Amino acid sequence: MNNRAIRKGKDATIINIGDELLRGDIADANSSWLAKRLFTQGVAVKKIMVVGDDEGEISEAIKSSKSDFVFVIGGLGPTHDDVTREGVAKAVGKSLTRVEEAERILTDKYGLSGILLKMADMPTGSEVIGNPVGTAPGFKVDNVIVMPGVPEELRGMFEGIASSFRDDNAIMAEEWILTDKPEHEILDVLNEAVRTFTDVKIGSYPYLAGDERTYKGRIKLVSRDTEAIRRAKKWLEESL
Repeated sequence: MNNRAIRKGKDATIINIGDELLRGDIADANSSWLAKRLFTQGVAVKKIMVVGDDEGEISEAIKSSKSDFVFVIGGLGPTHDDVTREGVAKAVGKSLTRVEEAERILTDKYGLSGILLKMADMPTGSEVIGNPVGTAPGFKVDNVIVMPGVPEELRGMFEGIASSFRDDNAIMAEEWILTDKPEHEILDVLNEAVRTFTDVKIGSYPYLAGDERTYKGRIKLVSRDTEAIRRAKKWLEESL
């Protein structure tokens, strides 16, 4: 359960690309990591999507997003099913262009040639994002940020650009409260907290714990006002 939305800052959509994600061949570790990192920069993730290796579906997913930033992850390699760059170009209405900066990285640093230089093709006007871990460079075009799906590459690449998304006025503080009581036993307290602390976003997340597999609760408090969080946490701990 959550109370009313806190004043809006910048927001983002995360779009993961890959048939392997839809088949369940690999688990999506990228979305949770990126969402947490964006949260620390003051950017709220509003939607996370997974689409297959299909140029049209990628394009439609991007165009359907109304977020300030759209992060597209995966499909930047040189193989036949790596069609993310084509989908992004279609979404933003620009043609693919061989970017000299990206081509130079691939040829000079990695000695690549031929079909492998496909990784230097980006929508016209793209800004290259360096890849400190792997081969394929990422890019930014309009409000769309495109990065590889290999977790180590994604993380290394994002850390290089994270500060560009930072909004000090929108950064949230957070606190957690753990309780041995299941959610249904603390509903009245939670509802009263929501009514009382309107400048704090309150989330309740039950989980199974211990050998007896009994339900316990985790309560998360989020706000830009650290004093408001302190008051809400104190009240909840006393009330629970």
